[in-house]
Amino acid sequence: MPAWADIMAGAWSYRAFKNDDDLSLPFNDLRFATATLTLDAKLDDTLSGTLKGEGWGTWIEWGLNLEGAREGEAGFQFQGVNEIQGDQWVYTYRGTMLETLSEASNRRFVITGTVMRSLARVHVPGEAGEHATFIAVKRAHYPD
Repeated sequence: MPAWADIMAGAWSYRAFKNDDDLSLPFNDLRFATATLTLDAKLDDTLSGTLKGEGWGTWIEWGLNLEGAREGEAGFQFQGVNEIQGDQWVYTYRGTMLETLSEASNRRFVITGTVMRSLARVHVPGEAGEHATFIAVKRAHYPD
């Protein structure tokens, strides 16, 4: 298996979902965000990158700038920050890399975790503390 930094670095398809336990809700009503997550992972276990949305409205041109670090064997944390439409956007992410099943035919690297809006927004609705769950699938195939 490649080193942690090699796995984390690159482009990921990111999806985040509202944490709601109501099974009667249509699946699309759970959408919190979809985006391209691009990470640069260093040998000193630091992370940087961007999260740029697709179809989120006017703020997608800027996205979030990410800074963080590895936590433990397979975990990580980072913070996404940017000024968007006059608001300071700050999100905190904590996640982990998932194991794959060796028998699977369509193996991909996958990370999953939680995201929290760390700062309330003024011009666009969004309270501090809002929490969601994310999953990201690496766009490069799993090495054989």
